[in-house]
Amino acid sequence: MVRWLRVCAIAITALVLSGNSAYAWYAEGYVRCDSNGSLSIDEGDLPLAGVTITVNGVSVSFAGSATTNGAGYYKMSLPDFVASYTATLGGGTPVVSVLVSNIVQPFSNATVNFAADDAFSYAPNINWLANSNACGQLACWLTAGGAKFAPILGILAAEKGPVHNFGGNVNPGCNPDSGEGGQWNHLAHNAKLHFQGWEIQVVRCGNVAGIPPGSTSPATPFNFLEFQGTGTLKGLSGNKTEYGPVTFFARAEDRNEPGSSGNRDGAKIDRYFLNVTDATNTSLLLVDGDGNPATVDPVAITDGNLQIHISSCFN
Repeated sequence: MVRWLRVCAIAITALVLSGNSAYAWYAEGYVRCDSNGSLSIDEGDLPLAGVTITVNGVSVSFAGSATTNGAGYYKMSLPDFVASYTATLGGGTPVVSVLVSNIVQPFSNATVNFAADDAFSYAPNINWLANSNACGQLACWLTAGGAKFAPILGILAAEKGPVHNFGGNVNPGCNPDSGEGGQWNHLAHNAKLHFQGWEIQVVRCGNVAGIPPGSTSPATPFNFLEFQGTGTLKGLSGNKTEYGPVTFFARAEDRNEPGSSGNRDGAKIDRYFLNVTDATNTSLLLVDGDGNPATVDPVAITDGNLQIHISSCFN
């Protein structure tokens, strides 16, 4: 029976398969993110680089470690005789379940027991599958054309509400150092405010609950991206107010192609959230479905498109 444990919204599955080596015994495998919640390694699962796996002997004196490369792959040599070991996934990531040849093994933290013997053809393959917020960090980027939105589809009360234009890019080319992480502009015409954000950081990428995971055109395993940063907020169209330096948090949901135009299915229209705050964490500009900045309720856009990308993220 598979055991499940939720810790800090991080989920990890370790799958141990068999391999072959006629000459030397070793442990190898991959560390990847479970992009679609299948709990099995699929083609679309994204690799996790720079993760260290340590192996210690139980029935033999041995200690070794290896770090995953850009493909999420690691490999380490083992003594050339039958022995039992423990393998631990680094980073303090808690384990949800561990399977060794499809049999659930006792586990603690991120450690799994295995043996190098005939049952493993002398070369145990240990593939760790993760599904966590960390998997989405810096593993996606965003572009958005100039777009406007108004309250529609019951998200807010009236069609004649304020009109907003927004656009920019986040983590362009999946490079957090490019252009200070991107640039974001938002014009709130009714409030006569212009927000410009920079020094942008990706908080996480993920999938919206209740709709199919991933997005199309371009195809990615994610359909939302959250980002934050600093910026300025000043008056527009005769408004001479200047708030000076501000911080912001935003969320973009890439639910469909095209993002909004002509689509009356609310579940398939792209959505957007923005909260611009001052030094006291007071909201100065808020785009939110219920008007409460404490909850993130993105608003459906009526024109334009939000596009999440993963190209260049794992080169």
